[in-house]
Parts: sequence; structure tokens; C-alpha cells
Amino acid sequence: MAQGELERARGAYEEARLLAESLDDLPGLILALNGLGSVAVAEGQVGEALALHQRALALAWEVGRPDLLTDSLARLGTAFHLAGESAKASSLYDQALASARSAGDRHSEAVLLNNIGLLELKTGERAKAADSFKAALAINQELNDRSAQAANLANLGLLAEQAGQWGEVQSRFEAALELDKAGENRAAIASDLAGLARAAQRQDRKAAALSYAQRAYWSYRAIGDIPKALVELNRAMGLLREQGRQQEASQFEAELKSLRDASAQSEPLHP
Repeated sequence: MAQGELERARGAYEEARLLAESLDDLPGLILALNGLGSVAVAEGQVGEALALHQRALALAWEVGRPDLLTDSLARLGTAFHLAGESAKASSLYDQALASARSAGDRHSEAVLLNNIGLLELKTGERAKAADSFKAALAINQELNDRSAQAANLANLGLLAEQAGQWGEVQSRFEAALELDKAGENRAAIASDLAGLARAAQRQDRKAAALSYAQRAYWSYRAIGDIPKALVELNRAMGLLREQGRQQEASQFEAELKSLRDASAQSEPLHP
């Protein structure tokens, strides 16, 4: 999952689900269902994610383990968040946060504060979102969870971007990029580079913006996220034209056409 290899992750979780069902291992089944639901979330399959997490949550109530209950509430909240049902997501996040705090689960508390911040960011509650992200970051610094710190920093960067605070956007994404590189989180690295490209472009630092856009393009292309790769390739091409580098821009335009053609050919046909 962390490396973006969703097909392999789905296969592993499905194998775990079948094994847990064969052994009547309810805790193992809950973990497998939530894993499959997380893959569905990453793939944008909202209906599938909701069904999997709802089944996991029902089993978690039956088993009665606080850690499984917290996790299932949180993951179902994420699925509702993705579905655009903010009220349901908020309610589930609040329940999960109370459960995590009651159990003294600091890791889950930080995850939930970060998720709550994302929901607050989505609904325009910027001050609350900042508080949530910073609270999550403080816990993750205590826990020395570098990957989670990077996510908190990137989200603070997105918050600063909404406010047009481009210097802060740059510093937040630079810090996130360093941590994501250390953890080899490829999807996060690509996102950090894209954030830095946007910040540099708005600060009129054209050379830096071009460098970041090119690197973000390479990163997205390498992990197979073609839509985002195309965004960054377009950005790089525009920056080259602004700098009068028409020959290089033309080369990028040819690469853009090639990538679009390859993407169109790989799309499934619908009757």
C-alpha cells in the first residue's frame, strides 16, 4: 500500500480474508476487510469501500476489541469522507477519536486528528484544520513517526496554499519531501514535488518551478498515475514557453501527446 502497489495489496488482503474466514478468526477477518476497504478507497471505489468497512465495523462491535473498533470507525469515516458525506464522516471520526483516547492509543489519535483536519479543510474551517494538523504533528513527533509527520506537514502545506501563503507552502512541502524520501513513499514524494512546483510558480521562481514540475512528472509517471503526470508535464511545458525555450517545449509537447495516446489506448472499452 505504501508503495502504491494496489493490485498486490488487494491480492494479499484477499488471501488474508479467505484464511481468516477458514479459521473463524474474526479479528483477522476485520483486519483483512479493512485492508481491502483501504485499497478500494485508494482506487476511488467508494461503494466497495463502504460495504467492506461497514462489515468490518459490525464485526468489531461483536468482537469488542477497542483497537479494532477504533480502526474500523476511522476507516469507515474515511470512506464516507471520500463519498462526500461529511456529516457521517465527522460523526465516525469523533467516535473513533473518543475510543482511541479512552484506550490511550496515541498513534490512532494522531491519525484521526489528521483525518479530522482534512475534513475541516474540505468544509472551509481553516483555523480548526490548522489546529488539528498541528496537534497530530505534535503527537507524531513524540512517537517519532516520520511518515505520519510528513503527511501532517503536507496537509499544513495544502492549508497554507488555500490561504495563498506561498513561503509557508514551500517550507512545509520541503520538510515533507525530506521525510517522504527517507521513507521511500513514492506517491507522497510525487505529491510533495507537485506542491513545491505550484509554490515556486506562484512565487515567480520559474527555474525552480520547472525543476520541481519535471521531477513531479517523472515521479507520477513512474508510479503509473498518468492524470497527475499530465498535469505536471503541462506545467513544465508552459514554464519552458514562458522562458522562451521553444525547442524544449516542443519536445515536451511530443511527449505529452505520446503519453495521452498511451493512456487512451490503455483505457477499457465500454459497450
